[in-house]
Amino acid sequence: MPVARRVRLGAVFVNFRRPDLLIAALNTLETEHRLKLFIVDNSTGRFPSLAASWNHGINQALAWGADWVLVSNDDVLFHPLTLDRLVERATEKGYGFLCPVDVQKEYGLGPEDIAKLEPPDVGEDRPEANYACFLLSPALYREVGPFDEAFAPAYFEDADYNLRLGLLGKRGMTTTYAPYFHYGGSSGVPVSVAERNRRYFIDKWKDQIPWVEAFVDWERERSNGT
Repeated sequence: MPVARRVRLGAVFVNFRRPDLLIAALNTLETEHRLKLFIVDNSTGRFPSLAASWNHGINQALAWGADWVLVSNDDVLFHPLTLDRLVERATEKGYGFLCPVDVQKEYGLGPEDIAKLEPPDVGEDRPEANYACFLLSPALYREVGPFDEAFAPAYFEDADYNLRLGLLGKRGMTTTYAPYFHYGGSSGVPVSVAERNRRYFIDKWKDQIPWVEAFVDWERERSNGT
């Protein structure tokens, strides 16, 4: 696939005691762009939350001069065209937040299928944000601001960002033009912690957004696939 202009692509991964998955993910990264990895090691709990780890990695990538920042879980596998197609589609359409499509959820495919998959020539874009893997423009990140690090250790930082995007008239997009595989599974966050973060989310926004409780419950159901 021809690349019109090579850009500086910073790829942020958070390592949390799963080096085997991280190495497998990194071994599938391919791109025609100038790629630099930013591995945020949080295996010792240096950062209080996933959001703090993301912010640290993103800020490091921006300090390097990244034109685009890829933020990804470690439990993923990339198609050889994923990164270049994300950059291509985001640039072409002016998206500031673009996700690849998860072939496990979309097509019921396994990890052995991703490398040999034939992605669509055009693909479909839809308003949907999945924080397991996303391409972020520096301009959008600066406009929306960093992820809220108070959602510790994780859960609802994505719902919070979706709401903030919407309040600015923005939205996260997903494209079937760029596929990847996400193992997924349990977040490992205790129910009590998830409920605490849910309560923080509601308290944070209730004076500004009267329907915030309905929004956060809808976001939770959507992320659980229900």
